[in-house]
Amino acid sequence: MSRVLLAWELGDNLGHLSKLLPLAVRLKERGHEVLVVVRNVALATEVLAPAGIRFVQSPVDLRARANSPRPRSYADVLLTQGWDRPPTLWGLVQAWGNLLALFRPNIVVLDYAPTPLLAARILGIPVALMGTGFELPPLETPLPSFPILEGVTAEEVKAADAHALASANDVLAAYRAAPLAALCDLFRTEGRWLTTFAELDQYGARSGETYMGPINCLDRGEPVQWQPGFKHHVLAYLRPGMANLPRILRALASEMDSAVICAAPGEGTDLAAGLTRPGFQFVPRPVGFNALLPQTSIFVSYAPAASVTRTLLAAIPQLMSPLHVEAQMTATRVVSIGAGLTLRGDETEQEISTILRCVLSERRFKSSALEFASRHHAFDPQATCERIVIEIERLSDGFAAREPVKSERTT
Repeated sequence: MSRVLLAWELGDNLGHLSKLLPLAVRLKERGHEVLVVVRNVALATEVLAPAGIRFVQSPVDLRARANSPRPRSYADVLLTQGWDRPPTLWGLVQAWGNLLALFRPNIVVLDYAPTPLLAARILGIPVALMGTGFELPPLETPLPSFPILEGVTAEEVKAADAHALASANDVLAAYRAAPLAALCDLFRTEGRWLTTFAELDQYGARSGETYMGPINCLDRGEPVQWQPGFKHHVLAYLRPGMANLPRILRALASEMDSAVICAAPGEGTDLAAGLTRPGFQFVPRPVGFNALLPQTSIFVSYAPAASVTRTLLAAIPQLMSPLHVEAQMTATRVVSIGAGLTLRGDETEQEISTILRCVLSERRFKSSALEFASRHHAFDPQATCERIVIEIERLSDGFAAREPVKSERTT
């Protein structure tokens, strides 16, 4: 049997672990030795530990620029995560390489993890990439700007791409490895699977890609039930940092003909102070979705890709207030298929209520959501997970892990 290393380097919250968990469990069931490298150990303790999956902390750049200017492209994201300075990137690659050498995997499966991709390239280990469209950039030179942004110049995009490429090649030279001709070449790997649908690819549908669909399996959260006697059922999933969060909550509370369940993990109950009414439930923790979706009339969220996809598969229209660039790109795709609307972030409480009622009352949004769900009615996340596992086994067959290539760099 093979040794399989699964890794998550960038991004927050549960979306990445919810993809890695079913793969790790199935690989382990099939007799493989599995190690998961995680960005957030606390979340892994909640998600992976109960399933008996081993995990370790991923190498991180403690000076990563979380509050840097809004990224304009995937290359810009890399530059905020240690790729702006070759010595920092070398240190991260060294740490990832040492981890790989200790575990000696036959294959590395990466979910939004570009730095171990560079380490695996140096070691000659087969790599499979998986993720949403945002997490797997198009194989273009330069890596394109995020399509929802305006005013980004070609020179800015080229400069970011060239900067990240130069850092990568400096590290590759230190390890006496062949340079990259283009940054996008790093992402040409033995396996490459988009765990989304073409309609929801944040860059738009691409030819030549393998769209697997989502394999997220978690329904982790507090059980909550709809209160009876209401015309509509509004499920909201909100996060701290949303500029219009208080106004959204007041708008939801004012919809007297709607039962509302608002999950706001990370927020305190004081945010909903004074908003108590029959049918309005504010839960500052995750809630279980499965039991709620059959009656849900609309999903109000910050546009996380996994939750948006999950609710669209249940034919639920969307109202979105994107929290970050990836969420904006997701929301744009939902609007493009006619299944929802997006808030700008500066609407008044009354304007939010008007837009909410529009999505609830206009049949076109429900019809588009139903069309999406119908197109993918045969989709089976468990079968998709099994397909990916079989591909992992095929790619890992016959590979014997080698010792790491030594670098001359010492600082």
